[in-house]
Amino acid sequence: MNRSVLVFFLTILSFATCPFFCLAAELQTNSTYSADVPKWVTKGRIDRTTDRIQSFMEWDIHRVTVVWYKDQASFEKAHGLGPSVLAVSRKNENKILVGPKVNADNFDKIFGHELTHVISYQKYKDAIPRWLEEGLANYVAKNGNPDYKWLASKPFPKDVRDLTHPFSGDAESLRYHYEASQALVEMIAKKCDLRNLLRLSVGQKMESYLDTYCQIKDLNASYQKWIKSH
Repeated sequence: MNRSVLVFFLTILSFATCPFFCLAAELQTNSTYSADVPKWVTKGRIDRTTDRIQSFMEWDIHRVTVVWYKDQASFEKAHGLGPSVLAVSRKNENKILVGPKVNADNFDKIFGHELTHVISYQKYKDAIPRWLEEGLANYVAKNGNPDYKWLASKPFPKDVRDLTHPFSGDAESLRYHYEASQALVEMIAKKCDLRNLLRLSVGQKMESYLDTYCQIKDLNASYQKWIKSH
């Protein structure tokens, strides 16, 4: 067998036996680094999503490492948050972990969500209250709208400030946290300039401006009124 035929044979064999992620390659942008991205992920696509999130949050991301997982079991073992998680950001490691359920159809919204988390801890540290983190990430990434009818059908929490990140819980409680958190962001954005509120919150606690800048005197009463009005 001559050399050209052998190379052709090995190439065909690799495509036949190598899984999807084996065809991935190293990819680096100004804001991200990945050792092995799926073939459908391009620099242009990452840059478009990154630019959109950075523009809203007014921050240039300090390069974050994006780790892509090939199988669900390995991904769940890495984050320990259960099967419902599609991707997760780790602020202490400056990483985004991406699971195998992230695909070409849902990548932009999910990646945008995680990039918002990245900027939240790079720029704001702990200034953004935890009960608002997931809602802000969904709002900035444009991950649809809250289901207000569904929220109105559920009992109101005693205090929305208790809705910190749902690292565990049943599917309905997890859904309520994300939906309620985004509804709170939409309420705040209606009452005051959200971008300016974020500017004010650099180095300060955002909650301290909800009363003075956004004129939200009673957060829980305002939330309940907001939900009932939709």
